[in-house]
Amino acid sequence: MAQFAIDKTLTLDDLRFHYRDWNGHGWPTLLMHGLSSTSHIWDLVAPLLSDAAQTVALDLRGHGRSDKPDCPYTFNEVGGDVVGVLDELHFEHPVLVGHSYGANVALWVAATHPERIGGLIMIDGGLTNMGAISWQDTLQRLTPPKLDGVPIDEFRERIIQNTPQGLISPAVEASILANFEIDAENRIHRRLPVEYHLRILRAMWEQRLTDLYDKVTCPTLILPTRRAGDEAHGLAEKEKGVAEAERLIEDVEVVWLEDTIHDAPVHRPHLVADEIKRFIKDRL
Repeated sequence: MAQFAIDKTLTLDDLRFHYRDWNGHGWPTLLMHGLSSTSHIWDLVAPLLSDAAQTVALDLRGHGRSDKPDCPYTFNEVGGDVVGVLDELHFEHPVLVGHSYGANVALWVAATHPERIGGLIMIDGGLTNMGAISWQDTLQRLTPPKLDGVPIDEFRERIIQNTPQGLISPAVEASILANFEIDAENRIHRRLPVEYHLRILRAMWEQRLTDLYDKVTCPTLILPTRRAGDEAHGLAEKEKGVAEAERLIEDVEVVWLEDTIHDAPVHRPHLVADEIKRFIKDRL
């Protein structure tokens, strides 16, 4: 089993993209992270897939160590990058696995390029119609906190205080810290600038998921999360989205990840990996 990834880069239209390659064997599988995250969120899942999948985790445009152009960050742009990456990697009929925002990107690719994609897995993303509330309310609720310049030790304390008991390990902490650059004074700075974060948020707010669901033709697995203490309205909207996806996607299976936080790849990596492997074995 490949425990460690090789960091690699490729270039598309003068933009450099960073990805992590576990040199696995099996079905070509591309892993995509959430908003303001990086490919490192898959560091606990991907090694568990290496006997079933040729696994690569991508830093999407603007994120991680990929280039950060000053652009609108629409799904046409970000999803187009993914299609180009699949070409460069020579991935034929791959499985796209997206977490959170990455699930929205994967859904867009599967819906707009159905002939290219072998399978789609959406982990707690691509399910909530953000446009159901006003843009101003969306900004008020989802604008990220100001973190640039916070000392790293102070940020570590925040992580511990805001994370379920027992979740933080050196590997999980490294995955979280990968979202930031650390300067010479040990202060953190977001890899994805807040301005670009908000542009992506706007694209998600404008995305109409129900217009995409019925265009997906490949086998699809939806892995939504829930646990005691989830905010009631948000969970209800997620459950509504899951029902719509079940109704409209041609070939779909839903498995709720119970007692699991949103960041399932770091909270329940073995469960996530088992579901991905089962999907590849049984559905493709």
